[in-house]
Amino acid sequence: MKEQHPLVSIITPSYNKGSYIEETILSVRNQTYKNIEHIIIDGGSTDETLTILKKYENSLIRISEPDKGQSDAINKGWGMAKGQIIAYLNADDTYLPDAVDIAVRYFEQHPEIGMIYGDGILTDQYGKNPRVRRSGPYNFNKLLLCQNNIFQPSVFLKKDVFKKIGDLDVTRHLAMDLDYWIRTGLFFRVAYVPQTLATAKIYGDAKSTAQLFKYVDECEYILDKFFSDPTIPTEFLQLKKGAYNFIYTKGGLDYIHLKMIIEGIKYLFKAIKISPILTLKNTFHLLCNFQGKKVVLRY
Repeated sequence: MKEQHPLVSIITPSYNKGSYIEETILSVRNQTYKNIEHIIIDGGSTDETLTILKKYENSLIRISEPDKGQSDAINKGWGMAKGQIIAYLNADDTYLPDAVDIAVRYFEQHPEIGMIYGDGILTDQYGKNPRVRRSGPYNFNKLLLCQNNIFQPSVFLKKDVFKKIGDLDVTRHLAMDLDYWIRTGLFFRVAYVPQTLATAKIYGDAKSTAQLFKYVDECEYILDKFFSDPTIPTEFLQLKKGAYNFIYTKGGLDYIHLKMIIEGIKYLFKAIKISPILTLKNTFHLLCNFQGKKVVLRY
């Protein structure tokens, strides 16, 4: 009897991304791996999105209704997904043609793994000026320092992860993936596959770009939630001081870079209260990396 290949469910949250969504759909349709369920959760778009989706209504599942944002849409899709493997691909991102095949084969060869991710390509809004983004090996400690190296469009998870971990946090709109990777790492093995799997567009009105300075608030929330959990392993408590200092320092510099001086000083003062030395160290690290000089911190 021929072995049945697992179903892969890909969720695309969408809201007024009509300029990009067809490219996203085609990148799923053109996968070398064919046992795919593509579910698009549209938040009630008013642009050309729905017209485009109707062109492909026989090859995907579409829900179009108001929701509570991106995380809510992904949760809705993952909840109805029938696949043993799940992922989410934003409506302005794309897969490389063999991405799903690589993910499926890796899970088949490493059944102990709950989540995998790979490398990616960043482009401008027109798909031009590509540059490779290397994710690197999974590092739980760095995630707690809110240094998220995981290229989100390249992530694939077993459905068992969702059943265990539950929903993305709908109160988070920028760092919900960081929160999920941390939660996943507490219960499942995570693997880095050093192959390019997906592309992501970076442009001025993209949510992650336009609201980057708010990232510090979400990281602070994630750390508060993590370190207040009495069930976390005690070895992680030693990272608490460094984690808070790093996000306050980074947040302060981000705000100042955007000429939001008062907000920036507020966060830098919070960092200094934790440790003046760590604040100087993190400031040096962040400024060097901003200028393209790679600096590795050790805590």
